Amino acid sequence: MIERITILGGSSVYIPEFIVSLLAHRILLKELVLLGKPGEKLDVVSNFCQRLINKNGYDTKVIPETDVNAAVSGANYIVNQVRVGGMKARIRDEKGPPQFDMIGSESLGAGGVINLLRTLPVVFDFAQVIQEVNPKAVVINLTNPVGPVVEALFRYSKLKVVGISDLPSIYARKIAGLLGREPGDIQVNYVGIYDLGWIQDVKVDGISRMNQVLGHIETSDDDDFDHDVIRLFRMVPTRTLGMYFHRFELLKEQQTCARFRSEVLYDAEKRILKIYQKPTLNSVPELTRQRNAHWYDYTLIPLLQQFESSEPSTSILCVENNGAITDLPDGCSVEVPVCITARGLKPRKVGMLPHFLKGMFCALKESDRLAIEAVRHSSYENALQALAVNPFVPSIKKARDFLDRAIRQEHFTFH
Repeated sequence: MIERITILGGSSVYIPEFIVSLLAHRILLKELVLLGKPGEKLDVVSNFCQRLINKNGYDTKVIPETDVNAAVSGANYIVNQVRVGGMKARIRDEKGPPQFDMIGSESLGAGGVINLLRTLPVVFDFAQVIQEVNPKAVVINLTNPVGPVVEALFRYSKLKVVGISDLPSIYARKIAGLLGREPGDIQVNYVGIYDLGWIQDVKVDGISRMNQVLGHIETSDDDDFDHDVIRLFRMVPTRTLGMYFHRFELLKEQQTCARFRSEVLYDAEKRILKIYQKPTLNSVPELTRQRNAHWYDYTLIPLLQQFESSEPSTSILCVENNGAITDLPDGCSVEVPVCITARGLKPRKVGMLPHFLKGMFCALKESDRLAIEAVRHSSYENALQALAVNPFVPSIKKARDFLDRAIRQEHFTFH
């Protein structure tokens, strides 16, 4: 049994999906602590989670908490999914950049940099408390932008931290289905940094099935497969890669978009919270499930099971590079297959990047490094540099104009 799991950002209306996955996989947990801001939302979410657990006959106690020290104390696992600024901040990250001829996103490009500048100070504060109160806890990061947040914690804390994304498992499941196999039957050669991932090869029983996979994809009508990019490079990218290889077309779509994804989610959250307030509700409503929160069922729960097991296993995780990708610095974060054992995490040696990826990946990692330094030193110059070298930012002028507006909106204090 796991004694305690703490979720930072515990008032999210999607946490009941974590409860459902926890119950479905029959993971025994004594206490689930939900850390959030004081107010009705935290109480509504925690009460609904407790009703879900009680309905299924489990003894897990859901504890709403507003004090960080109390929340992280004694936790075996601390899951960071805090969204600094709430969904309104994500709306700014998506809607703002297209006004400056840049793709909008909370994870990549200009929006991703501003999200990091907003988020890291809060995450650093959490990290300091965890180091003082519970340094042995495993910190699992879901907060976007996942890679830079994890990298900042590698560089400037002593925490045991790992980042997760649902995209690798989503694509592994899709490809296993194309081959008529279970996900556990295939071995995926994956190389990436946060959501920008590539499947270079797929093996079954040690034999490459990549040509077979590519043939199945050619006849597939699944929109998650970017046929133009796959035909060009003979590798399978995650859907987020389309933001780079189709950035002109995507920008035009965003500049004429009537309603962004974040705006849809913002409205849905308000409606979901009202539904949760019904004291007789003891099952997750359809409106919540429409979010498709696969990161719990496909990634977080399996990772917890792997950590708790005594058997070695492999998962695609965001970890410290340490030579896994030879073209990138050792201290940066990468997303690669990782061997999980009782002794810890060991990333698989991927080797050199495909030549066409090296420039983009190196530029993105330098942008991450500069943005992290901008937070540490409250440096306007580093923040502007982080934007200027980012492959999704077209010019220094656009970068400066966007940053200056973001400073006013976000109330950043830079030197």
